[in-house]
Amino acid sequence: MEEITLITIATYTNPFEAELAKGLLEDSGFHPNLLNERIMSMYASIAGDMYKIELQVPENEEKDAKELLTGLEDSDYVTRILKDEGALLEGHFQLTSGKHSNQYIEKARILQNPAAAHNLCKRLAKRLAEYEFEAIISPAYGAIALGFETAYLMGKNFVFTQRKEGEMIIRNGFDLSRMHKIVIVEDILTTGGSIQEVISCVQNKGLEVVVIGILIDRSGGNIEFPVPLESLLCLEIPAYERENCDACKQNIPLEIPGSSDK
Repeated sequence: MEEITLITIATYTNPFEAELAKGLLEDSGFHPNLLNERIMSMYASIAGDMYKIELQVPENEEKDAKELLTGLEDSDYVTRILKDEGALLEGHFQLTSGKHSNQYIEKARILQNPAAAHNLCKRLAKRLAEYEFEAIISPAYGAIALGFETAYLMGKNFVFTQRKEGEMIIRNGFDLSRMHKIVIVEDILTTGGSIQEVISCVQNKGLEVVVIGILIDRSGGNIEFPVPLESLLCLEIPAYERENCDACKQNIPLEIPGSSDK
C-alpha cells in the first residue's frame, strides 16, 4: 500500500475550533486528520503551552483544502467588520448600477475605520500574492483607498481610473511604461459594470488584467469575468429593476447613498 503523506495546513489551541474545521473539510469531500487532539483534550491546561492541534490533509489535497479554509476565515472576518461598523443597512436603496435593493453595504463605514480597512487589505493582499503583476488599479472613488493600501502592502505600483464625460479612463499623469500585468481591486461587486469598464480601459492601453480582487461580492458569485475573481466575502443580495421593485410599489422612500459620477 502506498504511504500517504500528510501536510499540516492549520494549527489550533482550541479543540472545538479544530473539530469544526475538520468537520467542514470532511463535509466537502476531503480526508483530514487532527494531530495532538488527544493530548489537548486530556491535558489542555498543560499541553496548550507545548503542543498545538495540527489540521492535516493528504498532500494531494493541500491546495484545495487551504483555499477552502482561507475563504471561510475571510468570510467570517468581513462579516464581523460589517456588523461591528454598522455597514450592512436595511431599507430601500438605489445602487450605483441604477437597480434597487432592500440591503445596502455602506463602504464608507468600513473606510472610516482605518484599522479595519487595513486588515481587510492584508487579507486581500494574501489572496493576490500568488499572481504575478506590476500594479494595482482601482476605480474612483470608493475603491481608491483600498487599492492603494493593498498595493502598498504588496510593494506594487498603484493607479486609478475615473469617468470623464461618461467614459472610464486612467487618470492622467500616471507613468504606465513599466506596467504590463495589472490587478483590479474593487470594493463591492453588484452587476460588474464598473469592473468591465476598467477592464476595457486597461486593455485599450495595451495592458493585461490578470485577476480581480473584491472585498464583497454581493452577486452571490453569479457574475463571470475573463480572468479569476478573488473575493473575501460572497453574499447573494437581490437587486431589482425599478419596475420590478416591491419597495417602489409600496411607495417606500428611496435612498440614493453615495455618488459614482456615472
